[in-house]
Amino acid sequence: MWRDRLLIGATICAAGYPLAVWLKLGPEPVPYVVMSSVVLMLVWLVFDTVESEPAQWTPALPSASDRVDEATSDLRILTSHQQASVPSEAVRDRLVALARARDPDLAATVRHELTPVRRLSPAEIDRILTRIEEVRDRS
Repeated sequence: MWRDRLLIGATICAAGYPLAVWLKLGPEPVPYVVMSSVVLMLVWLVFDTVESEPAQWTPALPSASDRVDEATSDLRILTSHQQASVPSEAVRDRLVALARARDPDLAATVRHELTPVRRLSPAEIDRILTRIEEVRDRS
């Protein structure tokens, strides 16, 4: 394929030079060869682009198992729990959901412990999370 292109290009350029001389355009040999080479390469590039298949991109999205958004949401819940003037049930609900994913009985126990909504200290949150993780480690 490349040999055919080079042969056709050289033939066109070789035929074009005497034509330019005959039309009294005053071509100079070295600039004519450079210009012909550049024009032929651009034409070949356009042909290759038009003939090729469109690119198929596969997006590199994080897998569904990544907890990036969930971790950000958890951090937001903890921060608002610590800064709010009145504690909400968001931390309790999140801890119960984590416990339910490990063991439904533990989820009931955690909900019972946290039923009166109150501000939890970091130590209390850590203790509950440790209990949830211990259930996972025993499984």
